[in-house]
Amino acid sequence: MLKTERISLSYISENAVLVEWPEIICPHQHQQIVHFQQQVHTKLTDVIIDTVASYASLIIYYQFEKITTTQLDKELTELINCPPLISSITATEIIDIPVYYGLDSGWDLKFVAAQTSLSIEQVIELHSQTVYHAYALGFTPGFCYLASLPNCLQLPRRSSPRLSVPQGAVAIAEQQTAVYPISSPAGWHVIGQTPMTMFDTKTNDNEASFSAVITVGQQVRFTAISQEQFLDLGGFIHNESNKENAKKSAEEKTP
Repeated sequence: MLKTERISLSYISENAVLVEWPEIICPHQHQQIVHFQQQVHTKLTDVIIDTVASYASLIIYYQFEKITTTQLDKELTELINCPPLISSITATEIIDIPVYYGLDSGWDLKFVAAQTSLSIEQVIELHSQTVYHAYALGFTPGFCYLASLPNCLQLPRRSSPRLSVPQGAVAIAEQQTAVYPISSPAGWHVIGQTPMTMFDTKTNDNEASFSAVITVGQQVRFTAISQEQFLDLGGFIHNESNKENAKKSAEEKTP
């Protein structure tokens, strides 16, 4: 393992090195990580397979047959010791995500308001007026961890996770918020739904491609829309009570 004053390098497999920064949620530090990631791809383009950035780390996958660990240590250390100037790290264009915050779409909206001693209107206003930084992709395709929530909105995860929330569910937990790109299990508090599709897949010449709406390092803002606007944009309101009633009805009909 190699260490600088703040950053460490450690090999986690024969073709992967983990670069770690202090374990904090900090947009400026994360912008430095993303910049470092770009520099790695530029300087080591012939040996890099892939890189994965997270809140305070970067995993680098490389072709070990093309470079020794000693050479890689030297290259990475040089990049680490030449951080970008603050003025060279610029904010990206803000991505706006429309959200219908309603009691039918925000399954936990009333609970969040009660637990935070805020009105439902205040919860919506606080969540939608904050600009979030995209820190990491994971969990499901297109799922991006966004932070940080205002302090007064921060709550622990649900004590009992749901087996499924719908595609487009907008949820919060602790310092984070996110959109569920597909129907999946969830332990976060659902406060709204978006009609926006969070990723796109295409097949051209028998080659499949994937692109996420939000990528690591970008800025994101949620915009409150009405139920009518939500439906006009192609949204479908998934109401938890209707879902439970449908489930019970199906169980009653089962012989």
